[in-house]
Amino acid sequence: MRPSAVIAIAASCVLAATATASALGQRTVGRGFDSPVGMVQAPGEARLLVVERRGMVRPVVRGRPGAPWLDIRGRVGTGGLEQGLLGIAFPPDFARSGRFYVNYTDRAGTTRVVEFRARPGARRVSTRTARTVLSQRQPFSNHNGGALAFGPDRMLYVSLGDGGSAGDPRGYAASTRSLLGKVLRIDPSRRSGRRGYAVPAGNPFAGQSGARPEIWLLGLRNPWRMSFDRSTGDLWIGDVGQNAREEVDVARAGQSGLDFGWNRREGTADFEGGARTARETAPVAEYTHDDGCSITGGYVYRGRATPALAGRYIYADWCSGRSWTIDAAAPGAPTEITRDLGAVKGVTSFGEDRAGNVYVVAGSTIRRITR
Repeated sequence: MRPSAVIAIAASCVLAATATASALGQRTVGRGFDSPVGMVQAPGEARLLVVERRGMVRPVVRGRPGAPWLDIRGRVGTGGLEQGLLGIAFPPDFARSGRFYVNYTDRAGTTRVVEFRARPGARRVSTRTARTVLSQRQPFSNHNGGALAFGPDRMLYVSLGDGGSAGDPRGYAASTRSLLGKVLRIDPSRRSGRRGYAVPAGNPFAGQSGARPEIWLLGLRNPWRMSFDRSTGDLWIGDVGQNAREEVDVARAGQSGLDFGWNRREGTADFEGGARTARETAPVAEYTHDDGCSITGGYVYRGRATPALAGRYIYADWCSGRSWTIDAAAPGAPTEITRDLGAVKGVTSFGEDRAGNVYVVAGSTIRRITR
């Protein structure tokens, strides 16, 4: 089985553009980071923050890693290639509340979503502010998902892989009794019973006997990166495949309960096979392992600096170094832009700043896509 991992999932890829991408390029904005797996810009903050898998978040300072803004290395387990500090998200009210959230695997391999608090502009986050919001035991070390994102509804969305091994041997992804193989929707600003969060109104399985009410989407294998289109509110997911196909999935704004088919399907091809359910939803794009082996999902470009990318979803492949874009409004045949940007080995993620610029997180370097 190939690695579909955090470092693994890191794509040796190129980034994306459109048919007019010949004018595209990349500009290095930071280098020297240790196993970076994400880049964000918090509301109200000028700094770019880089997530390092070993358990630190560091700002870009004059093109180099600054002193740790958050250091939780003592809490994070990185024994497996797909374990570590995997995601971070800031709610829209961060500048006022100081609350933000991280997703990591702990020393026992358990997925934890943890809240921290920091004063805007603070040089360092106190780990004494930590509050566990959600935890999920992982039966195997791989397929942890790890993405976090706040939606336009101000709820927190959490991606979880199918629990690992190969082929989803325990059938978690399709089961509404398990949180694994899902995208969850929770409200971390409130608590309910023993939970560190509340279940928002409108979740599709809330009130259904035996079903986990946190589930928003299901049938996913390893949704390593996901993002919201800041213009439409659509949720885009790059779901890492097994041995044959990689896929891009999308839930249009407000759509819930969609089943992306794993492990009955890998992309549009049968895996275990079986009847299609009423909820089953095909990917909007896919490619076979003739073209790569592990997808790294990105963003729909909504910035102004690179018109060639406007309204295009960007994604790439780890193994082959190939990259594509598709029209977010009416996905059709992808446009490959590998040749336009040049191969960049070791891409683990894409990033987005408040202006809508898109960045490449690769190796130890952060680059911004330019004209």
